[in-house]
Amino acid sequence: MKAKYILSSLLLASCTFFSSCVDNLDISQHGVSTFESFYKTDADAEEAIIACYSNWKDTYAPAFWLKNLLSDDCYSAGESWTAASAQLLSTYTFDSDFSHIKTLYTNLYKVIYAANIVLQYVGDDSVIKLRARAEAKVFRAMSYIELISLWGTPPLVDHPLTPNEYSQANGDTEALWALVNQDLTEAVNSGDLEEKTSLDDFTYRITKQFAQALLGKAYVFQKNYGAAATALDEVINSGKYDLYSDYENIQTTKGEANCESLFESNYVYDANNATGIMSNMIWVYVHWRGDMLAFNEPTQIYSHGGWGFFNPTKESYDAFVEMGDTYRLNASIKTYQQMESTGISLSDAIAYMPDNAGYFSWKYRVYEADVINYYWLRCPNNTRAMRYAEVLLLAVEASLQSGNASKAVDYVNKVRNRAQLPALGSVSMDDIKKEKRLELWMEGCRYQDLIRWGDAATVLAKRGQERPALYKDGRVSWNEQKNASAGFKSGKHELLPFPATEMNVNKNMTQNPGW
Repeated sequence: MKAKYILSSLLLASCTFFSSCVDNLDISQHGVSTFESFYKTDADAEEAIIACYSNWKDTYAPAFWLKNLLSDDCYSAGESWTAASAQLLSTYTFDSDFSHIKTLYTNLYKVIYAANIVLQYVGDDSVIKLRARAEAKVFRAMSYIELISLWGTPPLVDHPLTPNEYSQANGDTEALWALVNQDLTEAVNSGDLEEKTSLDDFTYRITKQFAQALLGKAYVFQKNYGAAATALDEVINSGKYDLYSDYENIQTTKGEANCESLFESNYVYDANNATGIMSNMIWVYVHWRGDMLAFNEPTQIYSHGGWGFFNPTKESYDAFVEMGDTYRLNASIKTYQQMESTGISLSDAIAYMPDNAGYFSWKYRVYEADVINYYWLRCPNNTRAMRYAEVLLLAVEASLQSGNASKAVDYVNKVRNRAQLPALGSVSMDDIKKEKRLELWMEGCRYQDLIRWGDAATVLAKRGQERPALYKDGRVSWNEQKNASAGFKSGKHELLPFPATEMNVNKNMTQNPGW
């Protein structure tokens, strides 16, 4: 009997001891926050929305590669015929494993994830928090505009996913557009977004007018032209934006934060932001191929360190000439002869420059004073998301298609007036297509326009079948590289492939046709 009492006492003591140990081990981790505990203050809300702004910056470069090189605006070049994998874009010979496709797709969903975090966890009990929530809706919507127009049926993700939700199926296009429309409408109507105070004012935050412009663009893509016209008219009638007088510097550092820019990502170079410039390599890619050129003294103001991966097509140059558009042509593209006259010519060290038809981008030239040489030739030039000219041209299309031809004429002539072209008495869809091609040359609009207009199969059918080479004497040869199988294929290239990495891990996804 005594043994029983002893055993019982030992068991009781043991239980007490282990219970005490467990209590002692149940200690909160210092410095660790959960989603539920973190997003409480205005500072927390600001930190959360900054993730949207930061992640959006990372979409610019892959979008620039994809949307420009899939169009007929430019060739993908480099130091040789096969130097850049992006040359596969120019020839339509890429596959679902192509890196820029994966990068853009992934980065857009990073923006959506950051936006969903804000909308899930940031409250609505202060002005700062309400603004963050409205901005998050805009970021989510503009990410989905890209995803829908490029991939068609991307997964609809409107909240932070739990692990058992990770393998999302394709989204329904109608439901995806409905989310875009809802997000932008709610953001616009919330009264929580910033607005410019005057034409000359500028803010790097998402504004109400930018959200309205995106809503108008989304409606144009959905062919809801009446609703598009209404949204775009709101931006135009606000009087807060206008066409910038110096078109030649519309995309250089001299034209940052001008009255035409609705939204641009700000790059600041100082001790606190030096590493941020590392992500802004697009200016190195787009500027002229410095190691293949000789620069005379007067041209030392321009950077010598570009990689020249984007050369204007002959079709682009000819389109400007056909329109009689001398002003925008000289601000966008220079011939080799014009480059020579400024003191820039092909180096004696090379036989020819591949994928160059005798034309060089002028719109995206980089000044030597802007180059950060010890950061691999980065340039702290802001990246533009939308210009007022695009708003006007979307409004031209929306007005014409919804039966308001007189307003369409008025809007298109605003753009033509800046371009120093005679006013039109009437406007057709053909006029709109030509005007938009020239005004927004190499600004990432052309490919999506060709797709939605149904023109891509015709315009891009022979894309990349012949590739030019520029020789030092100015001669252009089209016989160096030929590929009869290159070009846009109907039933396949209307949509990009979902990345192979996504398809390999997500068995609920269906690949786009032809891939």
